This record gives sequence, structure tokens and C-alpha cells, in this order.
Amino acid sequence: MSSGPPIELPRRTLLLTGGALAALTGLTGLLSGCSAADGAGQDRTGEAAAGGDEGLRRRAARDSSKLLAHYDATTGAHPDLAGALTPLRETVAAQLTALQEDDAPAPASAPPVPSDASAALDELITAERTLAEERLRALEGAPPELARLLASLSAAGSVHVYLLGEARA
Repeated sequence: MSSGPPIELPRRTLLLTGGALAALTGLTGLLSGCSAADGAGQDRTGEAAAGGDEGLRRRAARDSSKLLAHYDATTGAHPDLAGALTPLRETVAAQLTALQEDDAPAPASAPPVPSDASAALDELITAERTLAEERLRALEGAPPELARLLASLSAAGSVHVYLLGEARA
């Protein structure tokens, strides 16, 4: 455990980015309910396309579940980081909800967390950055409504990377 003072984000940063993230999270919920009425993706056929889309959504939900477990493990190992991590963790939980359909992903196992708070934040930054990049790469094969959701989640992940860097500074 770290013996230093708790790390917290400046209030102004939390308010500005919290509002932006709340709007983004609300937007992802709206986008996940959109239909592809513009005809995009109609060259994909039947069950194979639907199965691939469902698989992509399930993988995205599983990845969000793992990220959520990472936040929980980090906060558990470093309670002094809870002030900075809780708003971001709540956003990840909302993202998981937006991705879930009828079957929720199994809870992910928590990764090991370094005993140094700064190293723990570095690992969380890496996890967020990696997931944001993976979601951008997945856009190419995603149907329009899922692509919009993944793009929003990737953007939110990039904001989290920034905020976690601010918490570390």
C-alpha cells in the first residue's frame, strides 16, 4: 500500500469531463438502439453476419467486464485512489450495460495489481489505451449501430487514459 496522500483529480477536471462522459455514455445507449435503416451492411447475409455481430458485441462486453474488474482490483489494492477511479469505474460499468444483451458476460477475474500506486495507475492506463485501440480496429467489421457504439466507447477510453494520467501527475 502507498503511504502517500490520496490522489484525486482537480474538481474542475472532474466536473468538465464527468459531464462529457455522462453525455457520451447516454449517447452510447441511444446509439445502441439505432437501426441501420440507411442500408449499410446489407451485403452481409443472414445468420453468419448476425452471429459475427453478436460475437463482436459479446467480446466487447467481455473486455469491458475485464476492465471493470481491473478498476475494482486497483481500488481494492489502493483505496487512496478511489476518489480518482470511482467516476471512471462507474463509466466503465455503464458501458458494460450498454453492451450487454440478454446474456451478461461472466464476471472477469481481477488481474494482479502492483503494490506501488503509480505502477497500478500505469497498468490501468495501458489497459484503457489497449482496449480503446482494439475497439477502433473492430470498427471495420462492425455493423453501423455497433460501430457507432464502439467508436463512442473508444473515445471514452481515450478520455480515461488522459484522466488517469492527470491522477498520476
